[in-house]
Amino acid sequence: MNPAHLLVTFLLALTSLVSLSVAQLSTVYTTVVATKLFVVGAANPMTGLFFQQTSGDTTWRHSGPTTVRAFHAAVFRPSRGRIMYLAAGNGVHKTTDRGESWKITTDWKITEVLWVEPDQHDSNVVFIATPYGIYRTADGCATWHQMNRGLNGTIMTFVVCDRFDAKKLYSGGEDGGYVSADRGETWTRLPLSVPGVRTIVQHPKDPSVLLAGTEDHGIYVSRNGGRTWTRSEAGVDHNTFYCFAFDMTNPDIVYAGGYVTGVYKSLDGARTWKRVNKGLTVLNIHSLAVDPAKSSRVYAAAYWGGIFKTEDGGESWANIGFHESQTWTVFVESN
Repeated sequence: MNPAHLLVTFLLALTSLVSLSVAQLSTVYTTVVATKLFVVGAANPMTGLFFQQTSGDTTWRHSGPTTVRAFHAAVFRPSRGRIMYLAAGNGVHKTTDRGESWKITTDWKITEVLWVEPDQHDSNVVFIATPYGIYRTADGCATWHQMNRGLNGTIMTFVVCDRFDAKKLYSGGEDGGYVSADRGETWTRLPLSVPGVRTIVQHPKDPSVLLAGTEDHGIYVSRNGGRTWTRSEAGVDHNTFYCFAFDMTNPDIVYAGGYVTGVYKSLDGARTWKRVNKGLTVLNIHSLAVDPAKSSRVYAAAYWGGIFKTEDGGESWANIGFHESQTWTVFVESN
């Protein structure tokens, strides 16, 4: 092969490798509520929303308001990162230009927003969970309406859309878990026998499988769409769970975390669990996320411990930032 052909072959191979790398690139986001480094009257570290690329990036960049207590954030996925929302102590913030500029969309009556959930089928529809109940916008955040019909209590910590049914939602709080079949117009209490439901997560491929994390009663699993629930106890030594994360490539693999639990891992669809805590220096885990581009890469947001990352499916963890901060949510989006 002559030198010209060798050069063309090399360039084609290089282009292929670059394209593969770009295709596999994801962005990890975290929200910071507070930092122990705060000093009254001093120039203090920023709180709010931070992000970095998942592969080879060690710099956390900030986006949005700099001094808010940020509890949750979400991307409208069809926009590929152009439209994002931030749930904060002072309301709901929105960007439509990939974080170049942000606008608060709520007034003084809506505060302490703990969760924001965009309807991934309709960019105009967004749901939020607050201590005052559930709110919904149907006009791109121009107006918000309280959607509490059927709720016995209003302190709701999350609201999530069903992956397969655009009309169905799940929510929960101090009073227990709830489901709505009409986009939040009415709510029905789930037949969970315990209060204090902190999270409900749906299996990425089987809509009938749901996991619920509770305040003092452990992990519950439904395998029939929420009609009945059983406690998942094998290998579990703790009672309070805040979060779950499925491996999207193999949903039998699921991670769980909560109050002083560290990280639990299941290899059989939440039937049995084992702890995978090597390298975790803080065991209060408030959020977990699996990188869809590399399923062995998992992130854990620790309460006053920052962000930890594993590259080997939980066999070992390392802190990658915010070690003096109250990190509340971590999630990964494919670019």
